Amino acid sequence: MLSSKWAKLATAVLLSSSILGQNISMTTAFADTNNQLTKAAAPSSGKWMAGDYHVHTYVSNDAQQSLQTVLDQGFETYGMDWLALSDHLRMSDRDDEGHNVPGGPIPLSQAIVDYQTKKINELRGQGKYQGKITFTGFEWDMPTYDHTGVGILDGSMKASSQFEYLFTNRDANLFKAEDRAIWDQKDQRAYSNAADARTAVKWLASNYNDSSYMIINHPSRKLANGKTIFQISDIRDFNNIAPNVVFGMEGMPGNQMEPDRGGLNQNNPKNKTYGGSDYMIAKVGGVWDALLGEGRHFWNFANSDFHFKVAGDRFSSGYLPGEYSKNYTWVDGNDMNAVLKGMRSGKSFSAYGNLINALDFNIANETGKGEMGEDFKVKEGDPLKLTIRFKSPKTNNYAVIKSVTPAVNDRYTHTSNVTNEVNVDHVDLIAGDVTGEVKPGSPNYNKDTNESTKVIARFTSKDWTTDAEGYNVITYNLDAANKDQYFRLRGTNLGVDVAGETENGEPLIDAKVEDDRSFENDKDVQSMKRFNEINDRNYKDLWFYSNPIFVKTEPYSNDQAVSDALNVLDLGNTIGVESDIELPQQSLHGTSLTWKSSNPQVISDTGKFGFRPKNDALVTLTATATRGDVSKSKVFYASVKGAENAAGLKLQEKLSTEGNQILKNGDWTNKNVTVSVYASVYKPVSIAELLVSKDGGQQYEPYENESKIVVSQDGEHTLLFKAKDTLGNETSLPVKTNIDRVKPVLTLVGAKTINLNVGNAYTEQGAIATDNTGVADKVSVTGSVNTSTAGTYTLKYNVSDRAGNAADEITRTVTISRNDPGSSTGGPGPVVTNPPKGEPKPVTSVEVELDASKGTEGSVKNVVSFKVPADAVATDGKISAKVVEASAVPSAGTLESLSPTVEFLSTSGSTFNKPIDITFNYKQEQVQAGKKAAIYYYNEQQKRWVYIGGDVRADGTITVSVKHFTKFAVYQAEPKVLSDVTAHWAAPYTARLLGMNVIQGFEDNTFRPEVTVTRAAFAKMIVQALGLPAASGNTSFADNNEIPAWAKGDVAAAVQAGILKGYEQNGKTWFKASQTITRAEMSVMIANALKANSQQPANAEISFKDAAAIPAWAKSSINTAVTAGILTGYKDLTFRSDREASRAEAAAMIYRLLDSLHI
Repeated sequence: MLSSKWAKLATAVLLSSSILGQNISMTTAFADTNNQLTKAAAPSSGKWMAGDYHVHTYVSNDAQQSLQTVLDQGFETYGMDWLALSDHLRMSDRDDEGHNVPGGPIPLSQAIVDYQTKKINELRGQGKYQGKITFTGFEWDMPTYDHTGVGILDGSMKASSQFEYLFTNRDANLFKAEDRAIWDQKDQRAYSNAADARTAVKWLASNYNDSSYMIINHPSRKLANGKTIFQISDIRDFNNIAPNVVFGMEGMPGNQMEPDRGGLNQNNPKNKTYGGSDYMIAKVGGVWDALLGEGRHFWNFANSDFHFKVAGDRFSSGYLPGEYSKNYTWVDGNDMNAVLKGMRSGKSFSAYGNLINALDFNIANETGKGEMGEDFKVKEGDPLKLTIRFKSPKTNNYAVIKSVTPAVNDRYTHTSNVTNEVNVDHVDLIAGDVTGEVKPGSPNYNKDTNESTKVIARFTSKDWTTDAEGYNVITYNLDAANKDQYFRLRGTNLGVDVAGETENGEPLIDAKVEDDRSFENDKDVQSMKRFNEINDRNYKDLWFYSNPIFVKTEPYSNDQAVSDALNVLDLGNTIGVESDIELPQQSLHGTSLTWKSSNPQVISDTGKFGFRPKNDALVTLTATATRGDVSKSKVFYASVKGAENAAGLKLQEKLSTEGNQILKNGDWTNKNVTVSVYASVYKPVSIAELLVSKDGGQQYEPYENESKIVVSQDGEHTLLFKAKDTLGNETSLPVKTNIDRVKPVLTLVGAKTINLNVGNAYTEQGAIATDNTGVADKVSVTGSVNTSTAGTYTLKYNVSDRAGNAADEITRTVTISRNDPGSSTGGPGPVVTNPPKGEPKPVTSVEVELDASKGTEGSVKNVVSFKVPADAVATDGKISAKVVEASAVPSAGTLESLSPTVEFLSTSGSTFNKPIDITFNYKQEQVQAGKKAAIYYYNEQQKRWVYIGGDVRADGTITVSVKHFTKFAVYQAEPKVLSDVTAHWAAPYTARLLGMNVIQGFEDNTFRPEVTVTRAAFAKMIVQALGLPAASGNTSFADNNEIPAWAKGDVAAAVQAGILKGYEQNGKTWFKASQTITRAEMSVMIANALKANSQQPANAEISFKDAAAIPAWAKSSINTAVTAGILTGYKDLTFRSDREASRAEAAAMIYRLLDSLHI
């Protein structure tokens, strides 16, 4: 039965549609050949191909274009590489050119043979469609459901004819008697109910499992009994019956020129389009995600569903094939069989309006990578890196629609702010858990949601760089593999909150375009206005969707998990304990930890400090890690300071290696360790007994004071010493030695060899280090890539572990080639200019004497000058500044250099009591529009360039004030000015933190300085400001699951660094991520950060009027922070410790923390 739209169309005067005003360049086609209709040409390697499997011609009674027009437009105008015709599997009244079929309607399968196959072969014989793939499938009215797109690649149309006979209500006499006789022997006809639909699916799987497809078309278009006609239980059934055949759905439907986008015109929100896409894929955590959450290989596709674009100047349906919708599929071959394999593989993506035309999306560990459609197998704990590379054309096919009647165009001119320019606003990374297939009959078989699915990251142009091939490149570190998951992408040209279009990044229901009633008396103009408003609606609202990558995680064995948990377990310094010890209850890989104290009255099993014993005491804390049926233990020793050690009985350890290198108790080394202990006591008391245990306290033996014990075996070892004096006082001392002689292993992220052209951007991807004890620092990269000058550049990667073992150095080679023979310079990159021969070599360094009481100044001509004020240092000395050779400049990634790098040194120390002014000359003319110059310094510990900013002057110089010396340079930076903070008291603090990307503004370009800050947000700010790497895995907080994904890694890093400890309540430790942070809580984190960085100023007494109201747990921290000048009180001399801190206060505190730490 025809819809009301088609019924109207059938009575209209049918005119061939004309699309005027479109001047579209032909897209270069890939070299592919026809399917079974024509022999394939020479084989080719895999490549991306654009195609459409759902296209109608005159052979469908409701379509209004000839076969040749459809193929010409799809292949020659819109650059498609393959097309599958999909006319309705019904009786056909017309041939391929729209003429009535002699003798009346015939089955579609006969029309395909008589008209379509014949015409395609004629056109190919004329030399058309070279390198293109054509195929003829059909659109089946699935009994009791809606449409599915079906293709059977049997080398002829016999199978399609058999399908039409078996699974439609065609009169049997329409088919040859000899064929019916054969078919009836094997199968019964089935075309009436839902069971028959399943019979047809099973028939395809049984007979053409590898050479057929059935894709569910516009799955949410129709309702049955108030529900979407394709329920998720139906989709599961079809996919269970034939997973190789029913492997996808039309999540991005055609018919986009309908007033109701995609023709989805029901009033139920689940039966509408969102950004042009079916609710089933547009809803994050909806039907598609529920299917993917089972691990089903069930893919999303787009198509045109082309019938006509505009007909009779009254009706509109859909765009031509490739004009608006495209599927991009990786195809390894030259025929439709290869296309089908590519579609079935899931390595494909779909886009509206040419939003993107290339996508490389993969997830990698140290040994391989997974791509779209693949099950990427990893091991639990593997570090995972996600890479997105995409391209967009400069323009798409948007054009104003005009009437075929000139007089109508004279009466109506469409004006619009829509253009054909293409721009991706952002890309979303969506992830969900894979929990296994849902079984038929189970309670969840009808469940069509996946609550685990979330947008876990959103990327804008600030997050991507452009490589030599013109791809926009995004890299993102995922959490270490810990469960089965899938990851998929979507992107759009819209912002995250566009009225009527998006809300919090989610697409909203597409509005129906209604007729303008003011043109009731001129239906032609009314229709043209409606057509163009539909067209504008569609091109303003563009999206792309990728198919997912599945990550299948092989879990650690219980034995591995428990061993790993104990290896990383460390209580820190447990000598001279006088307060609680934090004993973690959870560790890696889901292991639980329980503790047993040898003296719970002194230190309990939960780490609570009970009482101080009379004498120094040694308490054994045994940690037992358990997962499943495996438990293992590790022993720690805590020496507790006694209350009455009148004789001052003490034990002092000394640890050294070859060459008399001194170690601290618990340090790692790769050499033998010599241990000695000195026992002392006040006279006249003397040592009565001195013993040592080498087996964890099981047996003790006499020890001679200061005698040497050599430890040479790899591993963690603890020697227990105990002493007793003649008054009966006792003390003990655990001495821990850690020896490791195994080198860490370095693995490059990305290619070992990279080829770029002059002017391309180079993005440093780094390397990953693995080690059995943990690396001491980030992987260092030496060398630089000058993308302005052709040549070969070598980058060297190094790292050492905590024991001092250096990894074998690895290298990456980057070759910069000229674009043309006469070009030697190009785009971004540090520029090094060699002086002409015969000219004097420019001065590249300076050294000046420094009188501490007077200060000094100096300069390197045309490069840099500096001024040191009086009393900036305590002693006289020398100050030097030297231009660093380009080959020795630490890599700055994608930062674009505007000056040489200069290293400053001082013999009076590298930090200063007062700020030093440094002024750089920089290449003002190289600052790009929308960018600014900024000074950065190189942090030697963190091996990264850190933003400072600076005062930019009109004479081409820039000045900063610093309190430490290292390497400095001027780089190009993104200016970040927020409208509500320029005149705010916090402006001096926010400027630098914005440049460092420690803080961000809101979508409306405001900072909102008085808005309060949560504990999670402040933890993230302080970790990023300190340059700490985000940590993988979960924290031990009881409310770990409530920590937002965007903050989890930084919160874990803060815990590992000792900055965060949480709240003890009801025997558990809580973080309270969403709770607004108070000034007291901030003070604790600030003080812990100072302590973690070995900066602990002598505390001053709190002098605030409300000092009595400050919590006891915060007093020491507030003293520390106030003494360091990081925290201040209010004008009324109060501190207001319980006051909720604002974003402005948080920025000021972190800025002062960085200043105090000379970061």
